[in-house]
Amino acid sequence: MAQLMRADNLAQLAAEARSKRVPVLIAFMQQSCPYCAVARRDHLLALQRDPQWGDRVLIREIDVDRDTPLRNFSGSITTHRAFARSLNVLRVPTLIVFDTDGVAVAQPLTGLLTEDFYRLHIEQSIEAGLARMRGPGAGKHKR
Repeated sequence: MAQLMRADNLAQLAAEARSKRVPVLIAFMQQSCPYCAVARRDHLLALQRDPQWGDRVLIREIDVDRDTPLRNFSGSITTHRAFARSLNVLRVPTLIVFDTDGVAVAQPLTGLLTEDFYRLHIEQSIEAGLARMRGPGAGKHKR
């Protein structure tokens, strides 16, 4: 079964996103979570393969219950679990769209929500990120 790429270096991912002028979507998941599997399979992987969306966002997965090493947006070393906790991610799945400075650009999507509208909510969050990346004043953030 196809998987989302696991996050390992968000600082490097942000640099790639900056060059492409796209936001970063982080999917906070747990291996034992059946709702995470549905969100991954039916929505995030489908979105990643969709030609309309595949080049408009970079998607990575964080395992909230693992101590997998991770370099965060500022370049500091942490773990998947600690990064999730630093953002107060308490339930899974939680999806957060970030700009290239590691700032959330839309409300986090927590839980699977109404499945019929889940994809729409994800797309709206990505659009908010794209507006931040490409709109007036884009690229004027402190680094």
